[in-house]
Amino acid sequence: MGRKGKGEGTVKKHLMVVILCLISFLGGWFFHYLYPTSKPSLGVREFQRWELKKKLKLAEGKFSEITVIEEKDMGSYTVRLLRFLWQGFSFDAYLLIPKKKAEKVAAILALHGHKTTKDDVVGIKRSRFNVDFGRRLVESGFCVLVPDIIFSEDFDVEDHVALNLIMSGGHITGLRLSYLQSLLDYLCSLPFVDSKKVGCVGWSMGGGLALYLAAVDKRLKVVEISNYFGTYRGTFMRKRRSIDNYIPDILSFGEMADVACLIAPRPLLIEGGKRDPEFPKEAFMQGVKALKNCYKGHEERLTWQLMPGGHRFEGKGIEEWFKKWL
Repeated sequence: MGRKGKGEGTVKKHLMVVILCLISFLGGWFFHYLYPTSKPSLGVREFQRWELKKKLKLAEGKFSEITVIEEKDMGSYTVRLLRFLWQGFSFDAYLLIPKKKAEKVAAILALHGHKTTKDDVVGIKRSRFNVDFGRRLVESGFCVLVPDIIFSEDFDVEDHVALNLIMSGGHITGLRLSYLQSLLDYLCSLPFVDSKKVGCVGWSMGGGLALYLAAVDKRLKVVEISNYFGTYRGTFMRKRRSIDNYIPDILSFGEMADVACLIAPRPLLIEGGKRDPEFPKEAFMQGVKALKNCYKGHEERLTWQLMPGGHRFEGKGIEEWFKKWL
């Protein structure tokens, strides 16, 4: 009986240790939400990343087919038009490959926004939103992958897909992020790409996708978000925007800055416009203020700039920014 009692006591002690550890972990997580200005610990950060992935409804999926449709010589770089078959749908992307390159080069995923396409990003078409950042980056020596953002060319089609996904328990942003993660798999697998030096830049809708993608996928080492930052309450809850911006129950996770905090301490450049009607400067500055707390001790890795214009890409110094950190 004595041995049994001793054994039961040991089990109880071990159980108490487990319970105390669990309480400590959950307490830290809860403390973060009570006081969001505090810098979260690594354990809390990983739990938040897991929680965000659940909110985003990420899906598994790999390309069943990849085809080179066309290849063009652009002088200092080559452009390949690729077609990817994914989840029964086919989508195109441009791969921009610099000619003067080392054995392994840094690579960047470049994401367009609404009212623009991958053609604008690579400079084939001229956009009033000034979004030819793919061309700018390949001319600076980066390999750049510029995909179509699926179901974004027509707002009616996008809304129809988005609403049907919501009815079935998903949402279109999660679908797009799952596709982009597959594209990252492809980009990192290229023999001339250094998979440890991969970044992402996006404008408007593409900026939002860059925000969420970098938050959940640590393969992205450097990120620029243009014209998609502020607070949920000061943007999409203030005025109705396209359905892809609304992620069910995201506020139970936190604000936009809480999502961006999962990128820290990786280098992050955020760009806004003083006259941007979609992301007002007040909401932008409120988000930046909250985000600064997550970069304490790494202040040089967070850069933000509020440009004088409206909802358009400026990208002041992006070539130097990516060269510095990739």
